[in-house]
Amino acid sequence: MRFLRTTSGRTSRPALTLQTWATNGPAAEFQDSLSRSPEPNCEFMCIRNAVWWPLGLCLGIFLCSPIISARASQTEPAAPWIAAAKIVRNEQGSVTGIYLKPGLVITAAHLTANWTGDAALSVHIAGTALPANLVKQGDEDVDLALFSVDEQKLPERVDRIQTPLCQAPAWPGDPVIVVDIYKGATQSHIVSPQILPFTLRTKFHTLIGDVASTGDSGSGVFDPNRQCLLGIMSRKYTANGKDIAKYFVPASEIYDFIPVDRRERVLIK
Repeated sequence: MRFLRTTSGRTSRPALTLQTWATNGPAAEFQDSLSRSPEPNCEFMCIRNAVWWPLGLCLGIFLCSPIISARASQTEPAAPWIAAAKIVRNEQGSVTGIYLKPGLVITAAHLTANWTGDAALSVHIAGTALPANLVKQGDEDVDLALFSVDEQKLPERVDRIQTPLCQAPAWPGDPVIVVDIYKGATQSHIVSPQILPFTLRTKFHTLIGDVASTGDSGSGVFDPNRQCLLGIMSRKYTANGKDIAKYFVPASEIYDFIPVDRRERVLIK
């Protein structure tokens, strides 16, 4: 049984093992599985699924810097509610992040664990590159990293986006969308933590299926019905060499991770 990092940050480093640590049950291995896929081409696509969402619901995605919108019919204008960003270090290594007001971008901590304080950081969002600051770096316990940009310099269409954190957790079987700067938006569903060994269920209780097709570390997991952020992708669970599920850091932990002076402006839904 192993937990593996589901990293898709684009850097020039080869794959390496980050750490192996013991839980109360079997050992869990965390592995950085970096890949070198080319930068995505900018294009617009629309995903429809009448089973998951109301008839005519459309997700519009700018794959080079995804901004996602939902609309109830073909005639209604789309209202953007998700913006994904690319966080770049020294104009080389880059990882996926999700934009939250006020001027915050959140990702997985293990993606930025080795980013030094003197690195030149920037956030690329909706075709605009902005200087960024590291607000808070998480650790093994809370796999989150928080960056900030000057909110006044954001493109107007991004500044209007009001992506809230989900107040209530999703239930097994509930549909989700996973947004990654490289893979775009993909569909999945919540998986029960009962599939994990008993000793892991409390810590890793927020899971999705469709391991191979969904976004990797740092991507956002969203509830398409409530239109809110459920969490940030962190790692995958494998058993007997087979991918079983992916774990995401839940919205409740994201809220607690955000510094108090910024937390009051983060929306909850």
